Amino acid sequence: MKGVLQYQFGGLRDAWHDGLKEEFKRSAMAFCVLAVLAFGVSLALPDLRDRAVALILDTMSGTGAVREDGTLSAPGIFSNNLRACVFTMVYGLLPFLQLPALALGVNALLLGVLAAWYVSEGLSLLAYLAALLPHGILELPALLLAFAMGLYVCGHLTRRCRKDENALHVWDCLVLISRMLLLVLIPLLAAAALVEAYITPAVASLFL
Repeated sequence: MKGVLQYQFGGLRDAWHDGLKEEFKRSAMAFCVLAVLAFGVSLALPDLRDRAVALILDTMSGTGAVREDGTLSAPGIFSNNLRACVFTMVYGLLPFLQLPALALGVNALLLGVLAAWYVSEGLSLLAYLAALLPHGILELPALLLAFAMGLYVCGHLTRRCRKDENALHVWDCLVLISRMLLLVLIPLLAAAALVEAYITPAVASLFL
């Protein structure tokens, strides 16, 4: 069993050094820049911010992450985040389109808009961070890894379409996605969901 795990992690390690690490860095930088821009624009355009927040809250209410009594559901949170990560990586199987970048942008904009909403409601950014970071320490790296993997496989398949024999085949990309999902993302997202449902509300309440 240990040898199997070492082999599977070895494939991810090879991809990390082959370019996945750079995609992760670029994804993290783009995510931060877009979140800050969304924060600034949302402060400057309150009507747009309020419509965006209403849409976000309406979407969240229909995902199963929030129970009828208003409490958070760990299984619902885990399911939503897992689905988002899977789709983000699978989008990368479409060469040339770079669709994972769209998912990255949407999530970054969401965080920026919500931060601006906190400020507009008279709450501090410290309160926002308290509502985000306990689970975000686990959840955000998982999302960034999914973005990076999607962009990584998209780059390889684009090169393959351009007759680059050194690029990965579709099957190789599917194997990498499966390894990332099973070995890294599922554990991270499961832990993040538990923290978000049972720890984050208690931490956030200290700043309200």
